[in-house]
Amino acid sequence: MHEAVNTIAGRKICDPKDVLEEVLSKGWSAWLVLDPGCHPDALAQLYALEPDRQKTLLFFDSCLEHMHELSPRFAPVTPDSPVLDWLEEHDPKGWGMVVASDATSEDILAHLRSLLMVRTEGENLIFRVWDGRILARICAAMPEETQLLLGPLRLVLTRTVEEGWVRIDRPDRPAEPAETSGIVHSCPWYHFSTRHAEIFSEGRALVMARNVVFSLCGSTLDALPPMPPENEPFPAFVVRHVRRGLALGLSTQGALELFVRCCLLHGESFPDTEVFPALRIFAVGNVNEDAAVSAMRTICTQEGHRG
Repeated sequence: MHEAVNTIAGRKICDPKDVLEEVLSKGWSAWLVLDPGCHPDALAQLYALEPDRQKTLLFFDSCLEHMHELSPRFAPVTPDSPVLDWLEEHDPKGWGMVVASDATSEDILAHLRSLLMVRTEGENLIFRVWDGRILARICAAMPEETQLLLGPLRLVLTRTVEEGWVRIDRPDRPAEPAETSGIVHSCPWYHFSTRHAEIFSEGRALVMARNVVFSLCGSTLDALPPMPPENEPFPAFVVRHVRRGLALGLSTQGALELFVRCCLLHGESFPDTEVFPALRIFAVGNVNEDAAVSAMRTICTQEGHRG
């Protein structure tokens, strides 16, 4: 892993502004992709520090458009952009990334939106492609995927989980025929393989929990589950119960999200086989996930029966 970080798929750098100066000297443009959920003041800071720069919702006209309130913002940046100083000072976890390209902003947005969902062997999942830490980890461990993931992007600047800066360069590619260049794939097209799962195996519960939180918070008002007790933050509740679900044998994001919903609706005792006989499937060694999902989906719609 450490050797891969120093390849073209992820070079550690000291000052991102030096790279942005290089970007400008080549005639390219750069954009910030900022996750507003990274810090309570992130969105306000972006609009206050960059009032004249156009901000675009990454989720607009995409498969996640219904989650527009959670959408990362996409805005032009230069080496002297004040928001970069704010990010450097506060370094909020998972704030996003800076991308640079000689392509248009429309082409960049189209590519990023095509990656918001990915295919797996079981189900389509939300891919937090805007979280540069995740992108950097994949490109470092699987550099052959860098060209696919970056598409029209020339390079990506982001913070790593080790809190340093990393530069991800798209490998040089041969000239493309006019009829194939600039093609935007229909979402979802990118496939998460068993190798991807191995990359995130150590932090799988946290990754899955982050996706569940994101999905639940993007639900419509009439579909929102009740929140946990006030003394426990919602993300912490989700992480705890995702770990319980994984230990019971659940594996997909959909099943784990349903499990968390049931825990919110029916209490800490879920899955209580005495209250819900249909949940006896959880008592066997190798749980049948399809049967578990069917039972939870039925129970999740029932009134009462709180543990």
